[in-house]
Amino acid sequence: MSLPFSPDDTTRYLCVAARTDEGFAERMSKALLHDDLHATAPSVGFSLRPVLLHALAGIRQRRVRDWFLLAATALALVISPLWTVLALLVVLPVAGGLARRAAESRRLRDIVFALITLAGLVLVTVSMVSALGTAPEPTRSRPRPEPPVDDWLVGLPWVALLVGLLMYGLVVWTEWRIRRTLLSELTRSAFRPEEAPELPASQAWLSDRLEAIDVAEGGNVTVYDGFTPFIGHGPLVSTWSFALPSLREDSDAVVPLDVAELVTHVRARLAGIGVEPDELPGLVLTERAFVSGNALVLHPALLPERDQAPLQHLDDDELARLAARPHGSARHYLCAQVPSWGGEVVASTFLHFSTDGRLLYLQCDRTVLGPLWQQYHDVDRISPVLTAGAVGRLLARAASGLAGAVPRAPFRVLRDATFHWRWQRHRTIERAIAEQDLGYSYGARFSVREEASDANYHNYFQKTDAAKHLKLIERHVLAALLDFLDERGVDTTEFRNRQMTILNQGIIQTGGTSNVGNQAVGSEATATAHFATPEPAAGKPQ
Repeated sequence: MSLPFSPDDTTRYLCVAARTDEGFAERMSKALLHDDLHATAPSVGFSLRPVLLHALAGIRQRRVRDWFLLAATALALVISPLWTVLALLVVLPVAGGLARRAAESRRLRDIVFALITLAGLVLVTVSMVSALGTAPEPTRSRPRPEPPVDDWLVGLPWVALLVGLLMYGLVVWTEWRIRRTLLSELTRSAFRPEEAPELPASQAWLSDRLEAIDVAEGGNVTVYDGFTPFIGHGPLVSTWSFALPSLREDSDAVVPLDVAELVTHVRARLAGIGVEPDELPGLVLTERAFVSGNALVLHPALLPERDQAPLQHLDDDELARLAARPHGSARHYLCAQVPSWGGEVVASTFLHFSTDGRLLYLQCDRTVLGPLWQQYHDVDRISPVLTAGAVGRLLARAASGLAGAVPRAPFRVLRDATFHWRWQRHRTIERAIAEQDLGYSYGARFSVREEASDANYHNYFQKTDAAKHLKLIERHVLAALLDFLDERGVDTTEFRNRQMTILNQGIIQTGGTSNVGNQAVGSEATATAHFATPEPAAGKPQ
């Protein structure tokens, strides 16, 4: 029997990504920790703090590695300039390609072949350089021949090789530490989000930023950048809307409808199915405001200071006022999120209600967060028993990592050495722009969850579960809406007659307005659909 999913699985896999994927960790750190002027995207189905702490721990470890690699490379250049240059230009690129393919292979013979080939290549290049520093046999015409290459260029290639082996040993040790961390902290049985690495004294200045991110995560406002407001929830898969005349059954009199009462009614109906184990266990219901980041001048409560990040919380009264009178690029939504597969697949439904007197308007937007990249699940395949194959793959990963880290080490060390100067300069420039430009966008630009999501599903039933959860929410929303309107005497005859078609085929018919799938018919209709057909997952592109 397979192990049950854990609600912390998504957080755990993201911590694995933060430890093992250098690019992901760097992008996340830059976007969230170094940028303290923009809003934070919602963390859907995971806890952000442990992910950030694991990313920082991995960055610190790689920083030590890069400084050592740069120092060792400089030493090798002094000892044997010619061989070191040859190793950088020829040996490392070849080693990187061979080792990368070997590390991805599950066959021990491929790994052994790659390692033997690399060892042979290194020995051949050292022997060649040594020969270039040896003078040929004397002849009658040249009684004292000079070596082909000056001694200072050849140097001591065998000693430089020892330095290279020390560099490789450091990367092997780094890979070993990562493996040990994965096994001791990031397996399903060992993972504890609250036991993430602590910030060292050298990074204590990040404590305030982490606290600010925690506060933003607990807020009920998404300040978004660009066109789509639902950052952090995945791509839109479908959207539909309709307008219903709020007329009495027996007359043309208009029935006044209160949006707050409607939201409360629909939320109560959905909350009832969330507690049923056979319905939608894990259903999360929230009321949230979505505000465009470049329109905060219209919402001073969210931006008291232009040189600070926007606030991401509205009290209940402010949220109710926005629901009753939506305006501009700010909207109130009732959000229903259904996580499944350990939180890796999250189907979200966003419901916006409004009324302008005679018409009740409903906008329904639906998004799906897909699973994380397949490579982040490899932690569940690691055996605590160190087999020959595991050792071979570790050595191959180290060779591939060395080939990538050595050329980048000078740039990373320079970036690290100048970080605080560049960071302060960037903050000053951004704040100056924000002060002068009233249309400056403070919206969230980076979502950890979306950045780590695979483009494809890993299992057919992940796709069907997401579709099922969206349909169930839709069914109960429509039923709750009909109950609400019936209780207030609104004429729903035509809507009720079409109810089965709505549920089975996505057709909405309200007062001469019809939405069929992604087709809209009538004066008050809109509908779009963006259903993708994912292929089986392939690995993350390199």
